[in-house]
Formats: sequence, C-alpha cells, structure tokens
Amino acid sequence: MDPRPIQDLLSELGISEPTCTRVLLVDDEFEVLAVLEALLDDDWEVHTAQSGREALEILSSDTAIDLVITDQRMPEMTGVELLSSLAESHPDLYRMVLTAYSDVDPIVAAINQGKVDQFILKPWDPEAIRRLVAEGLAVGERRATMRAVAEGLSVRFEEKNTALSALKGAESRFRADERLSTLAWVASGLTGELHRLMDGVHDSLRSDPTSASTKKALDSIIRIRTLSDDINRLYTAGEQHDRAEHSPRKLISDAVRLLMDEDAGENNPIHVDIDPTIETVLVDGPQIRQALLGMLRNALRASPPNVPIQVRVRREGDVLIALEVVDGGPGMSTEVLQSASQPFFSGFEPASTGLGLTLCQMVAETHGGRLALLDNHPSGLIAQLWIRERRQ
Repeated sequence: MDPRPIQDLLSELGISEPTCTRVLLVDDEFEVLAVLEALLDDDWEVHTAQSGREALEILSSDTAIDLVITDQRMPEMTGVELLSSLAESHPDLYRMVLTAYSDVDPIVAAINQGKVDQFILKPWDPEAIRRLVAEGLAVGERRATMRAVAEGLSVRFEEKNTALSALKGAESRFRADERLSTLAWVASGLTGELHRLMDGVHDSLRSDPTSASTKKALDSIIRIRTLSDDINRLYTAGEQHDRAEHSPRKLISDAVRLLMDEDAGENNPIHVDIDPTIETVLVDGPQIRQALLGMLRNALRASPPNVPIQVRVRREGDVLIALEVVDGGPGMSTEVLQSASQPFFSGFEPASTGLGLTLCQMVAETHGGRLALLDNHPSGLIAQLWIRERRQ
C-alpha cells in the first residue's frame, strides 16, 4: 500500500506520524522475562509484568504500550484471557502470545475472533521473535496513524458543521439568501455518514491487519476526507455569495482539476463542448464547481477506463442553461434512477459518499433550476444541471 496519501493527510492536519517502540512482556517466570528483556531492550523500550493482573495495572496507568507479548500458561489469568481483555480496552495494541503446541487450538480460535494478532510456539527462536516484534510494531504504527488521521478529520468536520449551523441561525435572523440554510441541512445530515465510516475504520483496525483490511480502512478515511473537503468548499461558497459572471470553460477546468487532485486512478479523457454563444454565465461559481465535481466523480466511476467523458454547456431559451456530463458506463435501472439523488444513496460498489447528486440537486434549486438524469441508450447516462440565470 502506498503510504503517501496517509502521510499527506498527516501533514495537512498538522499531526506527527506516530511511532511505536514500547513493548510489555508478561510471564510468571522471572527467568523467562529476563531472557526476553535482554533480547529486545537494545532496540525497544521494554516493560515487564509477572501476571495478567500486573499487566492490566501497567496498561491502565500513564505508561504507553504498543505491543504485548504474554505467556499462555499463567496462574489466575491465561495469556488469551489477558489479550481478549486488551482487545476491548486497547484495540490498537498489537497482541502476541507464547505457547506450547498443546495450547494451539484456543489461541487459533482467539486469532479468528480478532483477540490475538500473532502466536509463537515454544521453544522460540530469538531472531524470529525480534523479527515478529519489529513487524508487530510496524502494524501498530499503521493502526495509530490511521486512527490519528480519522480523528483529525472528524474534528475538522465537526468544526465546519458547527460553523454552518451558526450561519444557518444568522440566516434565519437576517432573511438573507436561503442557500446557507440548505448547506447547513447538508452538513447536519453528514454526521451519521461520518459515524458509519468511522465504525468501518475501527472494525478494520481491530481485525488482523492484512493488506485487504488495511486498504478498506484507508478507503474509508479517504471517503471521510472527501466529505470534509466538500463541506469546506460549500461553506466557503456560502460565505462568498458569489453570484457573478463566470466563464463556463473555467468552471469546468476548475472542477476537473479538483477531480484530478483526488487521484481516482482512472484515465478517462474529458471532452468539453460549449455553445459558442455562451461566453459567461451569471451563477454562484463555487457552488457550480462543486456540482460539476460531483457529476464528474459519478461519471468517472461509472465509465470503463479510457472511455471519454463528455461535458456540454448549452442554452435553452433566454434564461436557462444546461450543464451536462455524459458518461460511458452501463447506465442506471429505473429503480436506481428514482433513488440516485436521495441523500446517502449510492449505486456504486464499493459505495461512494452518496451525496454527490444530492448536492447537485440543491445547487440546481438555489439557481432556480433542477437536476435531471437521462438514459443515454445504448450505454451511459446524461446528468443535466439546469440553472436559471438572474440577469437584470
């Protein structure tokens, strides 16, 4: 997995990249603890405990621990019992157990339940333990990094949500443009989506971090970031009240640039066709850019690689302008078409944020227009953003 998206997010959020170096050894035999400590303490910060109870006391204190190695057979509390408890209270902690061959079955069951990350058979090999500890601490760093990013994005989102709610209140008092009220409604609806994505990240981090589960968590974080970026742009648009003359080509190029910044991974050429009589449009620029971005995202996901996406701008009568995005995908069924612009509905697999077309519909309505989705037989879909110019 390419670590750069996560590193970029850490830098953007002002978060230092976590490091994991602290190991807790748990064994009721002092001699075993002494040998393991001597094996590991040259490279890592090592703490020791001679019982499960003592280990829990250390972990409930101010001492930060990143990885635990425990013996299975201990009086009062077995290694699996200790690690099962830690899986609930310290889900990011990497958990290892030392065991004899006869103890394997309950430990394999604990691994399948996500309670144990790794087990080591006795007699253990010193170099193998050092390698496994290094690998476990690396996994711990990835878990801590993704959690820090997710929590940082959550804070950012809540700040924007609070700001939009305040703007909504001011809007009611001063009866200004109703756009801010609409944007605040969108922000309040995103809270449930954010919590659902955070739950998905949490579940992935608690399970065995194979490449598939790590990618799933990363995908969820990127989706959260997309939501945060959308809210930020919409919030800025609400503050600016930017109903002005804009070049439609510039609006489209800005939306395409935002799409490229998201690095969706496909290589679909975008063909632009603008009615030559339309030099400028009188619109709210940031909102129209956001709507175009949402339409382009959907077209990109629907279209096979390298299949062109068309963007068209045309006039209908004196005041109506149609901005159209045409994809090359399989189209939508009647049932999906009816639900496509509903909040949090997604017909894609894996699911998108489910807000792209909802936001397009709202932008269209604030411009006195509407969003239309038309079948483009024999393949694809035409998404039309109808807007009404308010020229004097």
